Amino acid sequence: MDGRTAHSRGYAMSQQARKRIEQGFGWVKTVGDLRKLPVVGLARVRAWATWNFAAYNLIRLGGIGGWWTPAPT
Repeated sequence: MDGRTAHSRGYAMSQQARKRIEQGFGWVKTVGDLRKLPVVGLARVRAWATWNFAAYNLIRLGGIGGWWTPAPT
């Protein structure tokens, strides 16, 4: 990658968005047991992932809104 791309404003915004997206997947893999699923079957896996991402969103929104302080990781 050349310097022109890495120094552009759009690239910096893209990297910030990427970090936010990857934080959610990292949280779900470690805290939400998505790394080694305790369920079998497409419907159950889909429900497990949906439940975990919903929990992550509540934690994230609670931290943004200031009504809940997440534990430091």
